[in-house]
Amino acid sequence: MTCSLFTSCVMYHPHNVDIPLLEKKGDLRIDGSVNMTFPLLDGTGANATVSWAPLNMLGVQAAGSLSDPHNYQVQAAIGTYHGWGLSVLECYIGAGTGHSYYEFSNKNRHVGGQYNLMFSQINFGWNHLADDAIDFGFGIKAGLLTPDWTKESFNESTQTWTTDFNHTDPHFLIEPQLMFRAGGEHLKFSINVAYSALSDWPTDDDNLNYTRLSISLGLNYKF
Repeated sequence: MTCSLFTSCVMYHPHNVDIPLLEKKGDLRIDGSVNMTFPLLDGTGANATVSWAPLNMLGVQAAGSLSDPHNYQVQAAIGTYHGWGLSVLECYIGAGTGHSYYEFSNKNRHVGGQYNLMFSQINFGWNHLADDAIDFGFGIKAGLLTPDWTKESFNESTQTWTTDFNHTDPHFLIEPQLMFRAGGEHLKFSINVAYSALSDWPTDDDNLNYTRLSISLGLNYKF
């Protein structure tokens, strides 16, 4: 299969969505980053998250991840937040969709298709540590990943593509995250670590892979 920087060789990898830790009405955070997946760097890409509190205790979030035009995910969530001093608790529900694709090196086979994700997420953390120089938080996402992936092979004799299999089995997902931000009052350097565990994954089929660990480095701005 073909794999290179900003190109995915996996059907799913953790997505480094910002943990915003919203505090009050009007809070707006924008986070942009580049992520690397481990151990094979097979889902490297770019991420963007926008989080906003339109009302007291109401937060909304939109996020996207792009490895290449054939490998991406977008998601949106709505939830609530509550703060105690420097600490913040957030609870969200949301939905996402994505597309996964890879092509084997001989160009006569490929695997790809859409997937959908329904999820809930709980975040907890602290803002304004060390005289507003550090934010730190962690979260856990739980949901159901529903794929529609197809493997096709090219038949040289008939010059047509044929379907080898369809994978539509749902998978329960657990995705914990850690977030660290350091910098000034508004602009901070951000680090996000995400890990994925998917239930009932067909590990005996090397045409379907997923990467478990992703680390992103980026910039976070609070308006």
